[in-house]
Amino acid sequence: MDESVVEMELLQIVDKQLLEKPLGTIYDISPDLQKLLQNVADDVVSRLGCVGAMVATLESDNTMPVRAYAIDIAPSLIRQLESRLGATIVGPRSVSYLDDANFQENLSVRAVKGVNNQPQIVVSNKLYDLFRPVVNKALSELAQKLSGIKQVIAVPFFLEDEVVGNLFAASRREFTQQDIGFLTAFGKQAAVAIKSQRHLTETQALERVILSMQSSITDETLILQTIVDSVVQRLGYAGAVVATLESNNTLPVRAYAVDIAPKLLNQLQDKLGVHIVGPKSVVYLDDDNFKDNLSVRAVKGVNGRPAKFIVSDSLYDLFRPIINRPLSMIAQKLTGIRQVIAVPFFLNDEVVGNLFVATRRAKFSAQERDLLAAFGQQAAVGIRNARLYKRAEEQRQIAQVFAKMAFSAATNIHALRNHIGGFRAYLSMVKMFPMLSESHRAEVLESSGSIMKNLNDAAEMLDNLHEPWRTHQDVPTDVNFCLNQAIKKTFLREPIDLNANEIKTSDGLVVHKSLTTPLPVIQTSPDMLMESFRIILKNAVEALKEHGKGTGLWLESRVVNPSLIEVVLRDDGIGIKADNLSKIFEMGWSTKQGKGMGFGLFWTKDYVEGLGGSIKVNSVWQQGTAFYLYFPITH
Repeated sequence: MDESVVEMELLQIVDKQLLEKPLGTIYDISPDLQKLLQNVADDVVSRLGCVGAMVATLESDNTMPVRAYAIDIAPSLIRQLESRLGATIVGPRSVSYLDDANFQENLSVRAVKGVNNQPQIVVSNKLYDLFRPVVNKALSELAQKLSGIKQVIAVPFFLEDEVVGNLFAASRREFTQQDIGFLTAFGKQAAVAIKSQRHLTETQALERVILSMQSSITDETLILQTIVDSVVQRLGYAGAVVATLESNNTLPVRAYAVDIAPKLLNQLQDKLGVHIVGPKSVVYLDDDNFKDNLSVRAVKGVNGRPAKFIVSDSLYDLFRPIINRPLSMIAQKLTGIRQVIAVPFFLNDEVVGNLFVATRRAKFSAQERDLLAAFGQQAAVGIRNARLYKRAEEQRQIAQVFAKMAFSAATNIHALRNHIGGFRAYLSMVKMFPMLSESHRAEVLESSGSIMKNLNDAAEMLDNLHEPWRTHQDVPTDVNFCLNQAIKKTFLREPIDLNANEIKTSDGLVVHKSLTTPLPVIQTSPDMLMESFRIILKNAVEALKEHGKGTGLWLESRVVNPSLIEVVLRDDGIGIKADNLSKIFEMGWSTKQGKGMGFGLFWTKDYVEGLGGSIKVNSVWQQGTAFYLYFPITH
């Protein structure tokens, strides 16, 4: 089809979409934010003597719904006005649209867009400017006359350099500079509340991703889909895409989510003749035609070093060269996208993929960029974990062979002990040889042949038991340091003083420490040792919180003999039922119905025993649980 024809058809879709845009959309905000914004509106009316005040928030889709309002007009008069106007003057169904040409002269839109995209305070003597185009000029003038309003004002408020809302006020007198100063201060108060709400939303979205990753460790695609869904559905972006960097230097799309009606997306793709997003969307790093593509620029970066992120105001940069510039511009107008960002994510300083996000806001703030980088790294972690799990699954048969080898080694060690016992008896007899009778001497000499055979067998066993491989380099490790790091990671959001022997958390838990110093070092990986402690602590904290019984954790370390360190991790919580004690170290067993994988304690036991140590557990139902870990000292 001719490109000009495609452009015409797309423009018709744009116009139709604008005509079909639903008015009066209600957006959910938290009760705490709603209450604070209402307080701001109430204060403007009561403290400045205004006729009315409204607070509107700027949403990710470039709409501004009124969140809170206060008026000093008799309710009966308001009802009469709204009845005659045939519209809601104030309230959550009052919405302004920045991208709708019909709203360009609206006071709210003029304040946010300002001059040369610099937001500014706007004052008007016409109430119509506040309500246009929802209420016509004649009816607005009637409402202004009945209410006695002389001026209206729109005061944008900001987070950093980003407009996040508008504060409106109507007065029966002209606004003074002092009034404007007060309104600006009230706007800052609203902005702080919105910032707190955003931070909470972002934290919850990231937490959801992390929890989902823990339960979907085997499914790389599901993990990536969860990430893009959270970015779009929970953070309100227009779209998100994850592409992974493959060994042939291609970047295929692995997961995507869009805040665009499926029907519209299908229309766009049909008219463009290409898949905008999906598994058929692929970028080629080694193809010169793609050198200016946003994805390629982000991965290649400058001087061979990948960029931290790349931002563009043009959707074309994301789709080039697959979709030409005119068609990309139409698609951008249709979707309302203002900026796109590419955020590479890494494993061990190596790029493994790109996270792309599109926003309808004017630009990505520094905080948003940092947040999206965190989501990108979660994608990297998810990819790593899923691939490690897959590799482990593929090596399961090898592990079974190792298990048989371990069983054989245990059998050989048992036989070796028997041989050693025989050697000792033989040596004792040899020492006494001169004092033995003739008959006993003959027995000793006769048994020497079998003893030599046993010695040869023992030598062969020792040779077979020699370990010919090693997966990583262990180092001398401080057990107490790893215990403290485990506490820090378990209570990640707490201001922990690791030097204190008693640590109180905001949840009412108390961690008691009794660590012997100095402790001899053990030979292991510090990270793995810390993780084994963290798993036990995390289980204890979750049990204490879930059942609401017990408030204490006790951590102890000591030297029990010249070759062994003991670590005790104890709680006074609900305990473990006697029937379950024998199961807690089994792979796949968990008390967390639908949540736990039953891997943590299984891994911990395997790891500790792999160091030549041991682990045991004592528990009394309704009284608490204690884990005892023993580690061999490095000499």
